[in-house]
Amino acid sequence: MGGAEFRLLGPVGIWAGGRPIGPLTAQQRSVLAVLLLHLGRTVPLDRLVEAVWGQEAPPSARNAIQGYVSRVRRLLAGVPDVELATSPPGYRLDLDPLRVDLYLSRHLVERARAGPQEETVLLLRRALALWSGPPLAGVAGEWLSETFGGPLEEERLAAVEERIAADLRLGLRREPLAELPVLIGEHPLRERLSYLMMAALHQDGRRTAALEAFRDARRRLVDALGIEPGSELQELHQRILREEADVEPPAALAVEEAPVPAELPAEVASFVGRAEEVAQVSAALAGDGPGAVRICQISGIGGVGKSSLAIHVAHVLAGHYPDGQLYVNLHGASPQVAPVKPIEALGRFLRSLGVAGSTVPLDLEEAAGRYRSLTDGKRMLVILDNARDAAQVRPLLPGSSACAVLITSRRMLTSFDGAVQLSLDMLPDGDALDLLSGMVGEERIAAEPDASAEVVRLCGGLPLALCLAAARLRARPSWKVSELAGRLASAHRRLDELRADDRELRASFQAGYQGLKSDPDGAAAARMFRLLGLLDVPDIGLPTAAALAALPEERAQHLLDLLVDARLVQDRARDRYSLHDLLRLFARERAQEEESEPDRRLAVERTLHYYLATARTALSMLKPASAWRNGVGPSSLSHPGLALETNEDLRAWIDAEEDSLLAVVGQTRGTPEAELGVALAAAFAVPLFYVGRWRGQMALSEAALRAVADSAEWLHEALIHGDLGWAHVCVGNQAVGIAHLRRSLAIYRRLGNTRRAAALLDQLGIAYRGAGRFDEAADHHRQAIALTDDRHREGASLTHLGLVHQRAGRFSEAIEAGARSVALLEETSTAVDVVSALVNLAEAYRLAGDPDEAIAHHHEALARYRAAGHGGDYVEAECLWGLGHALNDIGERGEARRLWRRSAVILHGLGLATAEERRSLESDDVPVTPQVIQRQR
Repeated sequence: MGGAEFRLLGPVGIWAGGRPIGPLTAQQRSVLAVLLLHLGRTVPLDRLVEAVWGQEAPPSARNAIQGYVSRVRRLLAGVPDVELATSPPGYRLDLDPLRVDLYLSRHLVERARAGPQEETVLLLRRALALWSGPPLAGVAGEWLSETFGGPLEEERLAAVEERIAADLRLGLRREPLAELPVLIGEHPLRERLSYLMMAALHQDGRRTAALEAFRDARRRLVDALGIEPGSELQELHQRILREEADVEPPAALAVEEAPVPAELPAEVASFVGRAEEVAQVSAALAGDGPGAVRICQISGIGGVGKSSLAIHVAHVLAGHYPDGQLYVNLHGASPQVAPVKPIEALGRFLRSLGVAGSTVPLDLEEAAGRYRSLTDGKRMLVILDNARDAAQVRPLLPGSSACAVLITSRRMLTSFDGAVQLSLDMLPDGDALDLLSGMVGEERIAAEPDASAEVVRLCGGLPLALCLAAARLRARPSWKVSELAGRLASAHRRLDELRADDRELRASFQAGYQGLKSDPDGAAAARMFRLLGLLDVPDIGLPTAAALAALPEERAQHLLDLLVDARLVQDRARDRYSLHDLLRLFARERAQEEESEPDRRLAVERTLHYYLATARTALSMLKPASAWRNGVGPSSLSHPGLALETNEDLRAWIDAEEDSLLAVVGQTRGTPEAELGVALAAAFAVPLFYVGRWRGQMALSEAALRAVADSAEWLHEALIHGDLGWAHVCVGNQAVGIAHLRRSLAIYRRLGNTRRAAALLDQLGIAYRGAGRFDEAADHHRQAIALTDDRHREGASLTHLGLVHQRAGRFSEAIEAGARSVALLEETSTAVDVVSALVNLAEAYRLAGDPDEAIAHHHEALARYRAAGHGGDYVEAECLWGLGHALNDIGERGEARRLWRRSAVILHGLGLATAEERRSLESDDVPVTPQVIQRQR
């Protein structure tokens, strides 16, 4: 087989003695074709996989490729001077290029162009004779023909045109006149063929037919493309009209000077706001000076307006780049559109820079090198819109530091040195409303301001959603904005409503979601995304997500990071993740489609068990006497919850999870998990109370009350009414609080639960004290003391009775009750309860005219509280306030003011004092006691 030939220009294979000797299968021929197209260079194994199967390779693809390569290698064993070598990360084929028909054909064409005219026709005919059919025939799949078929066919046509031109220069008209009509029929818009047809007819003395050929060519171009013929064709037309004798075609058409590319899409008419982002991107790209190419990347979730921002900035900066602006949509996340291959994008750029289509390199590295050469020294702006990943972008970066590149992508591409990164967020409400108003009309929006604001809220500030909502309104002039708001209010219909013509929000989300499923990790991340959609939480911590998906935390974090990279999830803080509201709806749809109903329920149950276990731990840390609450709901949980070891851990967990727990309790209404919601509310109410989050406690109880609305569980209803009433009392809504507390008391009495009835009597006493009804308050506290057999409960009631005596001006009785309370609570309770009793006793001493005793008790309370690891909450603020008053009474005004200021800072931080109240507390010589502290006394 010493004379073996390798063929690509027709059926792919190896020939010897005029007969094919292999490969035998289409897959092996694909492998051989890719190696020949990249002769002398390493072809990665993944490229071979892509050539055989495209984007849908089986799991065994890599092993199969190794088998195909092995068979091709055995076939080449008897062919001299050929080596198929393993060259990590793939394979490399080495042989004389002129043994391959493609490279021999190119060699002959180059000789024809450079050699004497008398040899041109012969060399071109030899080159074209090497073509035995459509290039790359007989290979597997469509990838090879889609990627290389078009450019190779362009090479053949260019050679055919040059051979016809050479025939005409030698006066050989018969063959061209026979084949040109067929070629024009196959390629009606190729002006070169029409030029040759006109020249051949004119040489044959058929002037009228030549002019008719021009008219036919012009009609085809105008009808199909809306453009006039090029200058060469028009010039030939004029020469024929002038009956000039010499219309001999040149060896090649003259190449016009390449125009300066100005490929930016039109400015986005609906673009609003983003002033800060525009300034940041402009500053990153407009600067001068030496160094690497300036790169700025805009990332963000689908529909957030990355492309609009990039195009707007590009128009602003166009004047900074006089050598042109190149633009390509890489379709990295376009619904139902395959991502653009780098070689395809480079082909577009090279043609825009004046490279003839027939000479655009087929090899990626060669094309990228040509691109860098053509942009060297030029000031150009390159927009790479909608990129999939860094591998797609890297070959498209120019090499000149005078150029700038603006990339948009859902993923943040962090591997480009020196690139400025901008993560684009939602539009603020004001800008979102401006966007809606600009598209729908100011009058229509201004006529319904509340409904318009609701549309903005339901679209979550996402520009694509707002644009689709506006398109719906424009298409239906009879609709009021409130009608659209009503349609969007339905969570299960919202994504259906956000569509217009061929654009829909769901498809935008689907593109990013589908892109996850290309590998096992991505498929696991897609499952995590679906499960996250089952929860209505504003954000979720890593341990919670791990519980939701039943995964170790390390694995869960990896999957969440993949989702963050794909811009399906946002990481707002360390180890905390959130979904945009509309993405949550999409994730929930996916879960309903792809997860079974039992699996969905189990995931939510695991999360509730995790939250409940942690809340029970917090409850036990703060108030062991309230451990009876842990009896609400299941006694056995599937997750141990978060380990809270210190008070700092406890406070951090409450701060992070308060809103999320309120949300999950609310979403249990009407579900089989309603009892878990009530159990969670019962356990979490105590931690919320002790850190002064009374409004949060109120919201929690209201959500739990809705969750038990369809239940006949009286004990749960009594518990929640009691917690809700107590929260109202704490914030000063005494009348509402009393109504809920009385309802709770009535249920407990009906159930014969005297211990809980005693607690409710005590709470009602506090409520009546807040309402200024001191006799009723004292009576309820005494009833509570008489009814209880719990020394802790008795101690708490004595504390509260002492406060009633304080408010009624009976200070000696207040001191007596307070002292008994401290003694009992020291035996039975936590430091928190004892400290509260000490603070109340100290205030009783101060009001009785004994500030020294008051100061001593306040100092003792602070020491005990801090020794127990507490601080920075309502209890400390109240103690500091009382100590300040006692010090002020003995003339220590400077220290008193310092303590009041510290108390005001804590209260304001907890949301228990307004900014105006804080300013008054910090500026007055003797400030009025804050409302929140007054209510507790």
